Amino acid sequence: MWPKRKILLLVPRDRDEWQGILSLLNALHRDVIVREASPEASVDWADGTIPGLEEELYDASDAGPTEILYWPGIPQEDPHRQWGLSRGLMQTELTEFLHRYWEEEIILPVNSGVGDDEPFLWKILDCAGFEPSLLWQTEEGQWEVRINNGLHWIIPESWLTGCWGHKRFGRRPQLVLTESCWVCQGEQVEFYGDKDRFEYLGDVAPCGNKPLDDAVYTVVLQALQLGVPWRSIRRAYDMMNIRWYTNDMARDEGTDRAPVPSAEIEYLAYRGAG
Repeated sequence: MWPKRKILLLVPRDRDEWQGILSLLNALHRDVIVREASPEASVDWADGTIPGLEEELYDASDAGPTEILYWPGIPQEDPHRQWGLSRGLMQTELTEFLHRYWEEEIILPVNSGVGDDEPFLWKILDCAGFEPSLLWQTEEGQWEVRINNGLHWIIPESWLTGCWGHKRFGRRPQLVLTESCWVCQGEQVEFYGDKDRFEYLGDVAPCGNKPLDDAVYTVVLQALQLGVPWRSIRRAYDMMNIRWYTNDMARDEGTDRAPVPSAEIEYLAYRGAG
């Protein structure tokens, strides 16, 4: 007999976005088998093994999944789904699974490239004590999942729309500062709680990464709209600013560009600790 629930994750061929779902299921401590959908697929679980059990304790003919999660668009005629139907297994489309799992969560899609290993918005919410969760693909292509106690989930926008189209998951966030804005004033970027600039919130030095400037400041506005205190945003911004400068220094090695003085980095570190 099979000792616990085991999920068959049925995915399409020639696509790898399902690896994000697999990482999520692994983080939820689900036992998963992955199979590609194909009209010619042969369904045979006789080679399945159960780690930690002696061979005589189970019948190999019973080895196999106890439920099926399938990618949208995989028809009921697929051999694996037909096999599941013949055994009365529960079959759930992945969109339905995500709707149930994220029903009470706040999903925040973000663009990649604003941050290092973690998205900048995740860092801000983390600094503010929101305890956000993360489903993210690193620059190396590996998927990472962190499940924390907060309501917010940070997820790649390209993955969310590419896999699930315009479907929405979870609850909509309650926005606090819906008309916040930012303006460049000389050597600094100022943030306001309203478009008429009556409610001044604070300012930052330019992030030093011109291609990312607008994207970074847009993330700051998003955090303000979510109700993150300015002090927490400033702390996360300064921490990221130090990393950007450090990365620039690493790229400058072996070039004619002058590295950022260490005193300037120490100053940034001092500001970030404040």
